[in-house]
Amino acid sequence: MKEPVKPHDKPILLANLRQKIESTTDLPAMPEVAQALLRLNSDPNGNINDVVEIIEADPSIAAQVLRYARSAFFGFRGEINSIHQAVTTVLGYGLTIDIALGLSLGKSFSISSYGPLGLYSFWQHSIYSAALIERMIQIMPRQHRPLPGLGFLCGLLHNFGVLLIAHLFKKEASMLQQIIIANKDKPVVELEHQVLGTDHMEIGAWLMRSWNLQTEIQVAVAEHHNEQYNGVHASYSRLSLLADRLLQRHGIGDAESAELPEDILSSLGISAQQAEEQLESIINSAQDLDQLAQQFAA
Repeated sequence: MKEPVKPHDKPILLANLRQKIESTTDLPAMPEVAQALLRLNSDPNGNINDVVEIIEADPSIAAQVLRYARSAFFGFRGEINSIHQAVTTVLGYGLTIDIALGLSLGKSFSISSYGPLGLYSFWQHSIYSAALIERMIQIMPRQHRPLPGLGFLCGLLHNFGVLLIAHLFKKEASMLQQIIIANKDKPVVELEHQVLGTDHMEIGAWLMRSWNLQTEIQVAVAEHHNEQYNGVHASYSRLSLLADRLLQRHGIGDAESAELPEDILSSLGISAQQAEEQLESIINSAQDLDQLAQQFAA
């Protein structure tokens, strides 16, 4: 029987990983399209024509937004032939910005398409998480409900630390990928600590801060594996944690458990049954969401 690949006794990067990341000149710059979308998102006078103009300036993002709007996930039966139509008929202003922003930021990374740390696994997990978070927000009591668009964006971005590991540390990421494949019974976060001396949450949070993204996103990225987090904007990290654990039941993502903590469900004002019903609705769209993940990873 083949022995599992074992991590080194000491993390490869150890305590100097933070310094390497913060001092490297290879840290991905925020794309211009993403910068423009963030400015528009904070502009009270922004309108549909503005978002269409920004998206159409990047043909690859425009094509992916159209694919998303045309997907069976939204159930729109008519023809969608333009970004303007996608915004006005299917996606809406805010969700269009969030989708395009996530796609634009994802283009910052040069990594392999496949494997546990590859683009397909990342986008599959991200798209399922974002869609599931948005569905759960819709059923939350109004007094508990965070911003749906921001929750969707947290779902898209919460695992960006995985992309940064694969982008900056290709040798170590290759080793980590082999170890994850050979040790499927162990939590990914535990293996990351053994190999890197840190995890994708901390690495992702450094990137979110360097890009000066919203605090809500920084919290979701940093705390989405932390059941005990009870600080500012906790609803976003809790929704990300719930989405990850629900998706783990179908072999998607890196959650260490499929258990839904009662205190987190209670704090969000939803029941386990309600969360599971939203999961079922997402899984019913699996074929369509998987196709989107393949297109986003291309």
